[in-house]
Order: sequence, then structure tokens, then C-alpha cells
Amino acid sequence: MGGALEITRKDLKLLVRDRRALVLLILLPMGFIAILGMATGQLFTGGDKQQYTIGFVDHDESETSSMLLAQYQEFNDVKVLPINSDENAAVMLRKAEVAAVVTVGPNFAERVDEMVVDDLFGGGEGNPDEQLKALDVTMDVKSTLAEGGLTKYFLVSELYRAIFPVVAQKSNFLRRRANEILEARKQPKPVQVAEAPKPETNKIYQFLVPGFTVMFVFFLINIMARSFIAERDVGTLRRLRLAPISRVSVLIGKTLPFYICSVIQTSALFLCGRLLFSMPWGPEPMYLIPVILCTSAAATSLGLMLATLVKTDQQVSAYGTSMVLILGGISGCFIPRMWLPALMKKLSLATPHAWALQAFESVLTVDVINIPMVTTYCAVLLCFATAFFSIGWWRFRTES
Repeated sequence: MGGALEITRKDLKLLVRDRRALVLLILLPMGFIAILGMATGQLFTGGDKQQYTIGFVDHDESETSSMLLAQYQEFNDVKVLPINSDENAAVMLRKAEVAAVVTVGPNFAERVDEMVVDDLFGGGEGNPDEQLKALDVTMDVKSTLAEGGLTKYFLVSELYRAIFPVVAQKSNFLRRRANEILEARKQPKPVQVAEAPKPETNKIYQFLVPGFTVMFVFFLINIMARSFIAERDVGTLRRLRLAPISRVSVLIGKTLPFYICSVIQTSALFLCGRLLFSMPWGPEPMYLIPVILCTSAAATSLGLMLATLVKTDQQVSAYGTSMVLILGGISGCFIPRMWLPALMKKLSLATPHAWALQAFESVLTVDVINIPMVTTYCAVLLCFATAFFSIGWWRFRTES
């Protein structure tokens, strides 16, 4: 064991002197996280919340269309942008300056006046686009993943909420309630006294920090493989084989410094996520410790396996980088796992990345920690680590 510790001490000194490794393992992932934080409106935005922008073209310019515009403007997370022409609206939608465009035709108020109460409660009949066409309204939504359908559902539902009191006045049963709504809309909204701002947590980083942390933790395999190749080229590994040290001790000594580096890297990224981005650590942050330790074990064991399989620095660049990017993409490091198709979720379980992401999610994004679930995820990561280390030991033992 003493020989393994000596090897560990020597490799740790080499890692500390390697500034490129520091940039790759710490500064680069922090740069990615910061850039995506700015892109999602959570960093350096002056406290402004990210809003969903909707274009509104009003060819009717009636009291009814004004009520519809006011209805959309009630939502703080929705920014309604009046547009003066259909041509400008089409250009802004194509350039993604707005997520959707609601166009109110010149006959909108007239069509609403022709509606009866049964038309409001018979929305399940017919095509929604045909119903909008009957009201002289069109809605164009720029679809992105599942948001397109949800956005249109929101726009249509708020349209019916806006015109409800106008149509309900024709019913004796609903007239009183309709008049109350119309009178309330005419009343000026009370001025709210600004309260002292409460510290907010940016939950977007509960995905960004773990996702990019897991991906860059596994980037460590490239550094490990290059370390092995460098020592193989200068003959250090050959001398270690001839020394009175067991093969297992040699591998432990070569792996342990990178394991320590991986744990420090992961802890530093989560600490920066907390200090710089106000990322929540979940209800019981202490459970992050076993997840970090097991994730680092899987990453460094995979690095050991790769180091015993490749022969040249070019192979490290080709196989190592490709492995990290492909496994990161399959597992859900780039996008939330909940967005992955069912088949992709099943395939991702063949990667340690996916189990690490699920482990971090089970600690960071829940109100109560499910200890058996966290234990299961950590156990699977340790199984990956054992399998990778065993393959690496077998390759190292049989290598001539």
C-alpha cells in the first residue's frame, strides 16, 4: 500500500503543475454554466425575469379586442408586444423575436356579439382552428418541442376568458356575473406597495450545474489516458511493473490522484453554483456527498479502462472525446432527462452519466429525500466503477 501512496503523491504533484487540466476541469465548465445562465435570463440580467413574448395585431380596434389584449397582459411572465401590421408580425415570428402572434381581424367584435352562451360551452365540437376562424382570429405559434401546443392552448383559453362576460350578458342566469366581471375590468387596479425583495434561488441551475458537472467530470478520462501514455513513453510504467509492487497497488496509485481531483472538481462546481448562481442544494445537502464520491469513482474507473485500451495520444483524442460527448448526449447532460423520449431514457441507463444525473436530481429537486432511491443510484455507480476498474486491471495485467 505504501507504494500506491508514493505513486499517488507523485501524480498529484504533476496534476497541480498542469494548468491546462485546471482550466479544463474547473474553469471551462463554469464558463459553460455561466453562458447558459445568461441565455436563460438567470445571470447578469439585472434581476429581470425571463418572459414569453407574444405579438398582438389588432385590426378591429374595438373595446372587445382591447379586453383581449388586457387579458393577455395580466400575466407577469408573458410580454405582449402590439404590432402594427401582419407583415411585421410574420418577420418577427420568423426571426423568433416573438414566440406567437395573435391576429384579431376587423370583424372580431361583430362575431363575438353574434355568439350565444352555448357557443362558449360547446368548445369541444369542431376544430379549434375553425372556431378561431369563426371569430376572425388567427394564432401562429413558433413550435419548439412541446411548447407550441401548450402556448396555443393558453392563448385560446385566455381568448374565451376575455369574451366570456360579453357573451354571458345574453343569459339571464349569467348576466349578473358577467356585469360584475365587466365592472371589475373597468376599475383601476390598486397600486401594490413594493415589498423588500426576497432572495430567490435559480432553479434552472439545478439542471445546468449537475448536467455539465457530470459531463466534465468524465472529461477527466482524457487526462488520465494521456498520463498513462506519457509514462508508458518514458518507461515509467515498465519500471513500476518490475518494482516489488503489486499490479493492483500500481493501478490504485495511478487512479487515486485523479479520484481526489474529481471529487475536488465536483465539489468546487457545486460550491460555485451555490455562491455565484444561488443554486439550491436540496432539503438535505449532506446526501450530495455520497453521490459526488460515487460519481467520481465511476469517472476515474472509466478513465483507467480507457488508459489501458488506447496506445497513442491521437487515440485518446478520438476515442476519449467521442466517448464523453456521446455518453453525455445520450444520458441527458445537455437537455433535461424529462425531455428525452422513452426509448432514449432506457438506452441512457447503460451509461453511468444517467445514473449520476438521477442521483443528483433525487437530492436537489425534491422536498423529501428518498434514501433507498439515492442508495440505489449510488450502488449502480459503484457497480460501473467496479466493472471499469476490473477491465482496466485485466488489460494492464495482460499488456506486454
